[in-house]
Amino acid sequence: MSELQQLQQLSPAHCVLLAVHYATESNITALRAVTALRHDALELALVLRILLTFLPEGADPPAYTAYVHELASASRTTGDDPAAAVDTAAVRELSASQARRKRRHLGLVELAHPLYKSDAELDALSLFVIHRAHRVDAQTGLLDLAAKVVVPFLGHSEHLRAWFISAVLPLCRLAYEYYPEDDTPSLEAFVQLRGKRAIDYQLSNLLRARRSGQDVDIAARDLRGVVGPWICGANERKRRKPSVEGRRASITALPAQEPDDWECLLGWLLHTSKNDFPLVASAFRTWDGPEDLDLGGYDEGRDYIDEENRGNLELRYAQTALACLYQVHKNDIESLHLAHSLLVRLSDLLNLESLPDLNADVDSLPMYDLSSTLITEFTTALVQDEHILRPDNAITRPNREPVRLIELFVFSAYLLSTLQQPLSIREVVRLYLRSDASEQIALLQKILHTLSSGSKKNDEQWKVIRSKVSWLWKWGAPSQDGDGPTPGIFGQVEINTVETEVLKALLESSHYPLIIQTYIQPASQTHPLPLSGVENAILKYALHHYDNASNGNRTRGGMKRAADIVAAFAGYFPSSPRFRRTQALLAATHSMSYYSLILQHGVPFQPVNIRVSADPLSLLRKLLSQNSRSYTHLDDLISIGQNLVVAMPSTIMNEDSAMGSLDPAAIEEKKVVAERRVIGMAIEAALEADDFETAYSYVVNRLSPPSPTISLAASTSSRRYSFGSYDSTRQDDEAEDVSWRAALLAGKHRFSPLSSSMWSQPSSTARPDLRRLEQRMELLSQALLLAPPSHLEEVLSVWQQCESEMTALLAEETEAEERFNDAADRKLPGAFMSETIAVQPRREIGRGAVEESPMGLFDVARGAAAAFSKSAFPLRGSNTAPRPESSDTRDDAGRVSMDLSDAGSIGSGGEERVRKRDYVANAVTGGLASGLGWVLGATPAQEGK
Repeated sequence: MSELQQLQQLSPAHCVLLAVHYATESNITALRAVTALRHDALELALVLRILLTFLPEGADPPAYTAYVHELASASRTTGDDPAAAVDTAAVRELSASQARRKRRHLGLVELAHPLYKSDAELDALSLFVIHRAHRVDAQTGLLDLAAKVVVPFLGHSEHLRAWFISAVLPLCRLAYEYYPEDDTPSLEAFVQLRGKRAIDYQLSNLLRARRSGQDVDIAARDLRGVVGPWICGANERKRRKPSVEGRRASITALPAQEPDDWECLLGWLLHTSKNDFPLVASAFRTWDGPEDLDLGGYDEGRDYIDEENRGNLELRYAQTALACLYQVHKNDIESLHLAHSLLVRLSDLLNLESLPDLNADVDSLPMYDLSSTLITEFTTALVQDEHILRPDNAITRPNREPVRLIELFVFSAYLLSTLQQPLSIREVVRLYLRSDASEQIALLQKILHTLSSGSKKNDEQWKVIRSKVSWLWKWGAPSQDGDGPTPGIFGQVEINTVETEVLKALLESSHYPLIIQTYIQPASQTHPLPLSGVENAILKYALHHYDNASNGNRTRGGMKRAADIVAAFAGYFPSSPRFRRTQALLAATHSMSYYSLILQHGVPFQPVNIRVSADPLSLLRKLLSQNSRSYTHLDDLISIGQNLVVAMPSTIMNEDSAMGSLDPAAIEEKKVVAERRVIGMAIEAALEADDFETAYSYVVNRLSPPSPTISLAASTSSRRYSFGSYDSTRQDDEAEDVSWRAALLAGKHRFSPLSSSMWSQPSSTARPDLRRLEQRMELLSQALLLAPPSHLEEVLSVWQQCESEMTALLAEETEAEERFNDAADRKLPGAFMSETIAVQPRREIGRGAVEESPMGLFDVARGAAAAFSKSAFPLRGSNTAPRPESSDTRDDAGRVSMDLSDAGSIGSGGEERVRKRDYVANAVTGGLASGLGWVLGATPAQEGK
């Protein structure tokens, strides 16, 4: 009996066992013949299960794919020579019961893979192909063999085609084309990936490659060839529900709604832009989004995204690109150029007008559209990660206004980089949203300080810098009326403040001609800053250098900078009192620099000590005490003092300082007051150095009493004017106090024996002690003229002491002369007793030939009253009858006209000598009338009538 006849006589169980035998041996020819001759026992599903279970996974797919096609098409053929192919010996000896038993124990696998049991739309062949691909990949790890199993059947089912494109194709590209050196998951593991997890895995190799330095161009390749095809199987994955067999429900349970694959991809791009913006920017520039998919030609022109969804996805794609620009946190130029290129790409996609180049001139930069309302909707919440990709987000909607807004931020970040203050786009946006004026002005100051302290820049470069700052202030928007905020990242700062900061930077860079050209004498006759503001800025900056100077010499350091600035601009503010005061301050400080001066705690003197002093003139007292014989430079010290009084350093920049309201006469009066204070200080310093002659000279020659007219004017001006923190009345009083007290101090001065012998040697015609006493009394007379009425008694008390000393000395001198005469008389012979020998008595300098008794205090007072009645009441003579004048009165009147010098105190020739104490009696009259009138017994003119 032939093999074919024997085959026909086999039971169904024997046929199944024979098919299994041929499948195990990969004998497709014999299997084809058996399944064709005994199709009654070997139905399609059974044969496919036998192939899945027993056909070796390493078998070459082309060897059996055609056979499977025949089975699926129900066109089974026996082959060219079925009799030669079939051999039933493997099952012929089995009994029917044995065959049935073996058949039951074959353990044929199910046709549907466990992952696809719930997919009712897959037919038997599709289930076989998918299951066979899984088994081939699982058993051999050769995914390319699995692909060869599927490809021949793509035309059989659209579901099978979609499955292959979304599952096998991306995995094959990852494993064999794009990242062959990296490990890839099994097909079974890959097809179970969902949403964000799937996107993260598919692009994880891309991120690793980027970290290893691979080029960013691969991003578009992976999006186009891996993620795009995978997303095409979204509908197929939604139909399929993963099996929960053998797994805990808590692990396998899915959310109520799976996230959309495209949304997951767009979210990945947004998140990645924070850490690797170049990668994302390259992806957007070279990948066209949802319509740009590389399906390897397996789609054969089929569209896996319908028109409606495609339009929506393209808008979401553009919105994501726009949102990624808000995430850029790097401040390097490369990132800004990439952001600009992405903006250009967006403008092309949305058919907007082209953008200017990133390095375009300031005049070509984009401008803010004042008609836009988008800026009022811009809040911090809109740029947060959870809101920035919402379809209704106003700042990322893919249309003209949001694109132009982010364009302004990109150009702002680029301009800041060119101004050596790089900020990322994200930082610029946050700076704008905070709207903090103090933060914005701090950033502006930092920018300008960096530029001015860096490399030297010419005028043209500074003009460009100023233009950039102006653009950043208002984003090129047209000028608006009012002082309210403007668009721009410096929009919360007032324009005057912005221009003032630029002016200070130009001052720091010593661009004085440019300042004059821009702020003082602009060609357009439109001043960017009021001249008062320019003046204040210049002087504040000059005083800043002054305050930070370590030395008062104006040829060095900060003093030189301050002097240069004032000299450069003083001519453009000829009527500015502040410039004049600053010049006076610089002159005084420069002169003081030639003296050594140490303040408290051993701190050397610095110019700022003048500015912080409530009374700068008091520093001269320390200067005099620390510099030996500095009091001899009186004119220099007076010049310093007058300049300090004119400058009033601590109030130069005070808005309420009244120095500008002083007329020249009042200023001169202040200088006179300062002069008297300085002279008083110099006198005190000379006395401390035991230099009485210099002190005497200063009192007699430099502290002349003011005339009544000048005194009245000084009193009026001192009551009328006030200088900020300086009270001129107090200063005038203090000046007079120093003057008369200095004279009083000189009058009190006692001489050491050493100094007396050094100043004047005794001679036959003068006694030094009498001469010094007479000089002291002359100084006291000057003190009486200078002292206020309330202090006359103090001066007169010292005068009385000197008077007593003078009386004692004169008595001693008289006694000595008498002893000398008596001794001479006793030594003469008797023959000559009738002759009288005239012995010329020794005279002290300042004493007359005729000795007179000393004048007492009340004698001085009475004489002073007489003089006072003539000088204080000049009209009384016209109202009263003339009185005969006594010789004493005429003598006193004559004494008043005597000069106060040493020459005037010494009698000459035969003229009658005028005593200094007689002069003092008349000099004190003005003060005594009010203070000591009861002592004098003086009566007013009205009572004397």
